[in-house]
Amino acid sequence: MFARLTALPFLFFALLFLYLAWTTDSSYAPWMVPFLIVSAIIYILSPQINWWWYSRHPPRLDISMRQTLDRTSVFYSNLSEEEKIRFEGRVALFRMGTDWTALDWPEDDLPPDVELALAVQAITLTFGREEFLFRKFEKVIVYPRPFPSPEHPYFHSSELYEPDGCLIFSAENLMLGFYRPAENYNTGMHEYAKAFVSQFPEEEWPDFRDIEIWEKLNEISGMDREKVEKTIGLAGIEPVPVAVHHFFNFPEAFRQCDAELFSCFERIFAAKY
Repeated sequence: MFARLTALPFLFFALLFLYLAWTTDSSYAPWMVPFLIVSAIIYILSPQINWWWYSRHPPRLDISMRQTLDRTSVFYSNLSEEEKIRFEGRVALFRMGTDWTALDWPEDDLPPDVELALAVQAITLTFGREEFLFRKFEKVIVYPRPFPSPEHPYFHSSELYEPDGCLIFSAENLMLGFYRPAENYNTGMHEYAKAFVSQFPEEEWPDFRDIEIWEKLNEISGMDREKVEKTIGLAGIEPVPVAVHHFFNFPEAFRQCDAELFSCFERIFAAKY
């Protein structure tokens, strides 16, 4: 991280004066103080420093991950090279700006590819907007496998808990949807679609009282309502996040099935295919 590199010269001189005070003359000791103070300030402000630097110098994903996104993300693969660089920079900033919590993982360490899989879904949704972070939902909890929660005390794979501004995921199901989007429903996209609806309620969201909506969604993706609910582990899900999921993962089939709804989502997400 940039903040750590910035702190290195100050730590070097602090250690140098410590060495001189220890081996040569104790009068060198006070010279350590300003360098230690600056190092401490950099450490305290490291999130802000890193954000400032990387927002101006967005890092790219490594080549293997870019190839994975080209293969698994229709949205990313359709971007221009310049847009891909901007997308990857936003993914990096999103990872920095999210409060990640790993539960039931060895040493509570969340694998980087899990963070990446979730960040990609979030940035796909907000890429057409100036504000790309989910300010109302900065906390993300990830379990290795399906989990119970106080709101739903039985095993399920994903959940949005709005009172705490929290998203909860099972990495097992999440990664299946990330690496095999044509075969598996992506729980990351589902929950971030719900978060998007909550964060932007002023949008003219379509009226899904059409009794045939689930038939259309099944036609678009080959995933019926039962499969989606089984993947998430919750019954009675709303069609809006499912439709958003299909818009980004099956755009051509979506356009052919319901051109009007497709155009509505193009406007809301400022996305062009």
